[in-house]
Amino acid sequence: MIAQLQVNLFCADVDACLAFYTRLGLTEAFRAPATGPIQHVEVEAAGVRIGLTSAEVANNLVELGVAPSGTPSTEVVFWCDDVDEFYERAVAAGATPVVPPIDSPDNRLRFAWFRDPDAHQLKLVQNRSHC
Repeated sequence: MIAQLQVNLFCADVDACLAFYTRLGLTEAFRAPATGPIQHVEVEAAGVRIGLTSAEVANNLVELGVAPSGTPSTEVVFWCDDVDEFYERAVAAGATPVVPPIDSPDNRLRFAWFRDPDAHQLKLVQNRSHC
C-alpha cells in the first residue's frame, strides 16, 4: 500500500525554488540538513509533497546523473479553484509565463502553464463544471 505521494524536482538553485513555492502558498514540510545550506527540502499542498533536491548534491551523493534542464519533459499539475488568480500570483512570485489562462475547447476546464525558477513546467487546472 502506498502511504504518501511525492514528486522530486532536481534544481540548480534549491533556495530560489523554495522561495518561489512558499510564495505560492505551499508549506515547508521537511529540510535536509536541518541547518546550513539546503540540499533537499519538501513543500506540501493538498496532501502531496514536492521535493526540491540539489542536482549537484544528488549526483555527488549517489551519482544519479540528473541535471536541471530548460526543456521540460514533465509537468506538475495543480488543480485549483481559480486559475486566473493563481496564475497571477505565480507570475508575481517569479514564474516564467508559458501559456496564460485559457478555456478548454468544451469549456469544462480552464488551464494555464508557467515555469518555476529552475524551468520546471507547472500546469494549473480549474474544473469549471463545478462553478
